[in-house]
Amino acid sequence: MTGRSRTILWSILLLLLVSCSVGAQIYRYYRPGTAWTVTAIRISAGMDPAYLQYLDGQFKQGQDAQVKAGYMKSYRILRTLDDDSNSWNLLILREYPSLASLEANEEKSDTLSRQTLGDDVAQMKGYEDRSKIREVIWTKTAREFTLK
Repeated sequence: MTGRSRTILWSILLLLLVSCSVGAQIYRYYRPGTAWTVTAIRISAGMDPAYLQYLDGQFKQGQDAQVKAGYMKSYRILRTLDDDSNSWNLLILREYPSLASLEANEEKSDTLSRQTLGDDVAQMKGYEDRSKIREVIWTKTAREFTLK
């Protein structure tokens, strides 16, 4: 192989390496943040006081225990101002440190819920009772993005 051929070969290899590394670089416009579960609730007409009483009592007790234990970072409740009969009218947002921690702490969180709110039978009974005053429309899990 001549000197000129070697120079051309090395130039081609260098060009390929540079083009591969440039093509592999993707700019991320965000940093991944905390993980959230968002639950949409439809409170039945006239049942706001009953459901708000549950939220201020048993619900708050359970959520505060999860935050204190470090399984959850925070929680929020948003109530719409303009109800219609076809969609949700309350959102429950729960914030977790990360998706990984949400999954890793699942069993510990369940154990804490049993200690705080009662065994599975008691929790199912509460869920049945609440189904008479509200309907869970959907629950979604999302990751917060912090724009750079």
